Amino acid sequence: MRDPRDRRNRDFGPAFGLGRQPRRIPRAGLTGSLGNRSTWIAVAILVAFFAIIALGASAPTEDRATEQDLTASVQGAMVQAGLPTVEVQVVDWTVILEGRVATNELKEAAERVAFAQPDVISVQNHLYVPPPIEETITTTTLPDLPASLADLVLQARLSAVAAHPPIQFESGGDRITLESVPTLDRLAEFLLFEPTIRVQIIGHTDSDEKAPGDNLRLSTTRAEAVRTQLLARGVESDRLITLGLGHTDPIADNLTKTGKAANRRIEFLLLREGETGLPPPLEVDESNDTTTGS
Repeated sequence: MRDPRDRRNRDFGPAFGLGRQPRRIPRAGLTGSLGNRSTWIAVAILVAFFAIIALGASAPTEDRATEQDLTASVQGAMVQAGLPTVEVQVVDWTVILEGRVATNELKEAAERVAFAQPDVISVQNHLYVPPPIEETITTTTLPDLPASLADLVLQARLSAVAAHPPIQFESGGDRITLESVPTLDRLAEFLLFEPTIRVQIIGHTDSDEKAPGDNLRLSTTRAEAVRTQLLARGVESDRLITLGLGHTDPIADNLTKTGKAANRRIEFLLLREGETGLPPPLEVDESNDTTTGS
């Protein structure tokens, strides 16, 4: 039997609504809840939209700042590489090189320096290389001179070659000093360049002499020593003759060290066709015979 105290299923009849009706949720409450949720979704979408716009607007600024850093980096690398004339510009991570360099090798080197920097995508090399300057070789030619003047020009050149520095010898002998070797080299080159001329090599001393005839013999052996050196450098023997004049043809006094040094010398005389050169001295001055040899 049903417990009369149990009211869970109690039926109060039609007067009381024909039994228990199911509970209904008010429609207005559900609609408000959905409205609030849609509002938040719309707000979130708007916030995300404006955030994307803000990020999109700030990205080019950051890129520009980074490209400026890259420009400074590449420009600094050019200066360190010894290419200060190269102007650097960066557009969309592409390095544009402008300016002027001296050679194509430097142009290629600038491109390699740019490529070596981080974040560089490509390089446009617009560097200008000036065309090479053609070197014109100027040759000094003798003017159309009379034979005597042409010989004077050659004689002047021969003397100039032999004068700087003059050929020197060790005291009292015919051994040529090491300082005279460059002069001998230039003399040989000159004579080989002028293969038609003949030369007389003339030796001179100062007036100091121990015995009569010593200076004459010394000047002769010194001239022979110079001839031997020129022969060793390729000059033909029939183009070189020697003569010793001792102290018979001074160009300065024999009283001072400076004058004596000037008198101790080797001269070169240009010989024209058929000439035999200066003759040997007829006699020896014996006025000074108490000092040692030159």
